[in-house]
Amino acid sequence: MQLDSIKLSPTVATSLRFLAVGFLVAVLGIPLALVSCVADERRQYRNDAGKRVADSFGGPVRLAGPIVVIPLVELGGDHNREQQWLYAMPARLDMRIDSSHGARRVGIYEVPTLTTQVVAEGEFRPLDVEALTERYGPLRLERARVSFSVGDPRGILDASLSWNDSDAPLDAGASGRALFAFLPNPEAGGTFSLTVDLRGTGRVAATPVADQSVVTMTSTWPHPSFDGRFLPEAHTITDDGFHAAWRTTHLARGFPATLAAGGRSFLSGADLGFSVFEPVDLYVLVSRSVKYGWLFVVLTLVSVLCLELSTGRRFHLVQYGVAGFGIVLFFLALLALSEHVDFPWAYLAAATLLTGMIGCYTRGATREWPITALATGVLAVLYGVLFVLLRLEDFALLVGAGVLLLALAMLMWVTRRLGTSAPAADRAPG
Repeated sequence: MQLDSIKLSPTVATSLRFLAVGFLVAVLGIPLALVSCVADERRQYRNDAGKRVADSFGGPVRLAGPIVVIPLVELGGDHNREQQWLYAMPARLDMRIDSSHGARRVGIYEVPTLTTQVVAEGEFRPLDVEALTERYGPLRLERARVSFSVGDPRGILDASLSWNDSDAPLDAGASGRALFAFLPNPEAGGTFSLTVDLRGTGRVAATPVADQSVVTMTSTWPHPSFDGRFLPEAHTITDDGFHAAWRTTHLARGFPATLAAGGRSFLSGADLGFSVFEPVDLYVLVSRSVKYGWLFVVLTLVSVLCLELSTGRRFHLVQYGVAGFGIVLFFLALLALSEHVDFPWAYLAAATLLTGMIGCYTRGATREWPITALATGVLAVLYGVLFVLLRLEDFALLVGAGVLLLALAMLMWVTRRLGTSAPAADRAPG
């Protein structure tokens, strides 16, 4: 039954149509919310695939050190007290990090991976054992070691350390996150050369532990997101990868040259590096499009209602519902297609499909080509505006507000005469 089949005044009938369309928009919010839940679920599947790869291939690549570590003698024999260590930082550290990216596939999901080689050189100053003993207590110099830690030991492919131009055999610590080599004469200081081959996922980072640290990174990953405590002093990004350089001093690293602690927690939050950033995250784009779904449904149905008011052609409320449900299915089709093809092509395919279907439906309902062309054109313009909003970042709110103001102006124009009689000049002569 059509709303205007009831013998009501034109003003009341139009008001009821607006109320009915408003109710329909609220009802269509239910399938829109379900599509949003499906998008979140698919994103979680993608994240689970990334975790599966990280569990076997290796997590974030992090390297901190090398650091000279000396056990402190426990006075009083209190075995319940945490073991204390003296940590001595290098005077100079030059670190070069080269990484190349690949991919591992889990089902339909592709997870970026990183294979990294770290080459570090530097030196330690001689230790003032007398001053350190006076400050921290007796040192167990016979157990002194040079140590460095990695984020995920599963990603270690190979490692070698040279101390004063002599090979220093490496061993793994109790936690597995630290590798170390015993030092025969730690108080004399020395030079070192370290090479570590690592693999992992998600991030590459290093901690500038020296009084003077210089870190350079090169990678084939073309979309780095630089993060950590320090941003690079200089960087170059191309389609083939990037090059970045950092320089830090002891005043900025956040901890002193020597300190006593029970663990390496003082190193947390003091690193630098980059995360693997994917510029086109299809699930973020689909989620954003669904958030605009309410706006899209409102603009579409209000446009059809304005078309009614301006042409006098009436549509059945069921036809409104079918068109609105087709718009909701656009977002589901977009999600399904974008998992297999690039997002712009998925968007074009879904928009073309739904625009064509609704256009044919309008043609069958009205049997008038002008109205069909107008409705199809309005829908195509709205799909184009939505795509622009998805691609914009800084100006999305501005463009969205402009679209709403334009829709409001159109609605004001077609409803300006509702509830009023025509001016005398517009009346037909009696």
